[in-house]
Amino acid sequence: MNDQHAKGPIARRVLDTLRRQLRLKVTDLAAFRAGREYAETLQRTVTPSEALAETHPAHALYILAQNQMSVMAEQLLRMPEMKSFAKQIGIAEDAYMPSWPPMSPISTSYFVCWSTFDLPIGARRETVGTVTIAVAKECGSHPKLVALMQLLQDSRMGLYQVARQDGMRVHLRDLATGNALQAVCPSGYAGRVGEIWYARVLPPPMPDTEHVVFTSPYVLIAPDTQGWLDYLDRIAPAAAHTPRADTLEQHLKWGPAPRYWPEFVFEAYSRHQPGAIFLYGLPDVAETRPHSSTFRSPG
Repeated sequence: MNDQHAKGPIARRVLDTLRRQLRLKVTDLAAFRAGREYAETLQRTVTPSEALAETHPAHALYILAQNQMSVMAEQLLRMPEMKSFAKQIGIAEDAYMPSWPPMSPISTSYFVCWSTFDLPIGARRETVGTVTIAVAKECGSHPKLVALMQLLQDSRMGLYQVARQDGMRVHLRDLATGNALQAVCPSGYAGRVGEIWYARVLPPPMPDTEHVVFTSPYVLIAPDTQGWLDYLDRIAPAAAHTPRADTLEQHLKWGPAPRYWPEFVFEAYSRHQPGAIFLYGLPDVAETRPHSSTFRSPG
């Protein structure tokens, strides 16, 4: 488990505030910021248990963990110590209006994951997720729940080629690592063999379960597979001193700028169908993206 961010400066300030509240006998940590009524209102907005019962077990576990993180994060973001996160998330919300096409190609689930796990602040690259995990540990959350939270935090979007379909499961190959995996895709989109997906694929949350395509996949309709392999080669040249896998992991997680990847999604939108959104173009070549100001039509 990666615990490198647990004691970052923002997390330390948040924990110091919580501890002061404890010394003042404000012991209801689930509602420490806005009172029990507000916390209970947030809790009612998460996925109901009946819906989880109808979800694939691996997906349901991650939904449960993300739901609890969302409740905690919503309260934490109201703290002065978290104003840097709140400001950046607010600016991005105004720019992208996350929902689903035709309103926005930035799906709600993609935006929540990006803003929670992939939006870094400071040299330690703290995120809303790393601070939330630090608070969850301080509050005595169950270790298994914390472990699921950490898997979510450590996850990244990636480039995956569809190798084979098997009922509700899909066999994928990670273009960055070459690893093959089997995953469930709860969005209902099965895809076609050979397609390239930009997706957040989470590891099995427990033994004998599958990977999970956690958000609806973005299907990359152009360029072809070789075009994306060439892109990865530009990011991590074979002769570079840093291990290629490490470079690509960092790039796919953080990008060269905080909004590099959501901006790519926003400008590359082509079309959509239930369960999937289709993108056209490359992140590092603005003129290939249909909604870029410098787009050049191939026709």
